[in-house]
Amino acid sequence: MNKAIRNFFDGLFLLRIPLLAPVWTILLLGWIACDPMARPGGNPAGGIIAALSHEPVRLWAAMAAFSLIVASIYVMNQIADVESDRINRKLFILPDGHISMRSAWIIAVCCAVLGLAGSLFFDGIMCLLFIGSLALGVLYDLPPANLKDRAIGGMTANFIGHGVLTFLVGWYALRSGFGMPWGFLQRSSGDVSHLVNGLLPSLSAGFANAAVYITTTIPDAAGDRATGKRTFCVAFGEKATSLWSAILCGVALLFALGFPHNAWVMVLQAAVSLLFFIYLTIAFRKDLAFRAFKWPVFLLTALIALFVPLYGALILVIFFGSKLYYRLRFNVEYPTFKAQ
Repeated sequence: MNKAIRNFFDGLFLLRIPLLAPVWTILLLGWIACDPMARPGGNPAGGIIAALSHEPVRLWAAMAAFSLIVASIYVMNQIADVESDRINRKLFILPDGHISMRSAWIIAVCCAVLGLAGSLFFDGIMCLLFIGSLALGVLYDLPPANLKDRAIGGMTANFIGHGVLTFLVGWYALRSGFGMPWGFLQRSSGDVSHLVNGLLPSLSAGFANAAVYITTTIPDAAGDRATGKRTFCVAFGEKATSLWSAILCGVALLFALGFPHNAWVMVLQAAVSLLFFIYLTIAFRKDLAFRAFKWPVFLLTALIALFVPLYGALILVIFFGSKLYYRLRFNVEYPTFKAQ
């Protein structure tokens, strides 16, 4: 692999491409929870006949633009966490100096600017969802807030950002104004009532993501403790973290019952997840923590792919493409469902 190609792929995977998939899954969950026409194999976003209709264009555009916002947050997170990532040996691109910190900042800013520019194809409410997500990401990653280093702050930020706001982007995309950026002012007001109707269902995604997030702090506790972070597991311990993950997942299951359409998707996922979290609480082992936050996410992704087959194909390309990159570049197996 020559240097130019290597640098390109290092920059691309600095965006944490595999971790964009869970974000897309929650965004698409918001869409199918809102869309009465969504059904397995027949969602407008993935149907062949409807492929040129206005709705899937709007959905994919929202997904692409929001991905840039999330990618910017991921890059900032790696910049802020470079020392703990070096200790935990989770990531390699920044800790091992394959991309400079200056270049990483340039990539983060460019992604943020392009993502916000993409929101101008929609209306004012969608733009505010993008701005809110980016602002929360800054508070999560960077001083003085550094919410990622705080037990309750980190959990709350993931509840709101990765859960509620991401779900609402997908939910709101169904009714959002959509057109060229120079018409933004004419559609800037948006549909407030539609957004409000999505708030209660979005809480299911919020609690589910909070459960997954605090579980991810279990395997990272040693490195987080060594670098002075007070994440959920560092603050409350492994057993308490496992218990709270089960409680949060149980609450997510209850709110999933309030989905106006296709509630079974989130109900099934939350019920299966709850079993994983309960088992983790009863028979605690660190390898069970990996299973508790990886397999339920995979299940939800698979269920969403039933509604949007094109998304399933995209996930397979990203999964196997990422495995190839990390094997050739760093001789590691990633992404993987094994405990790391």
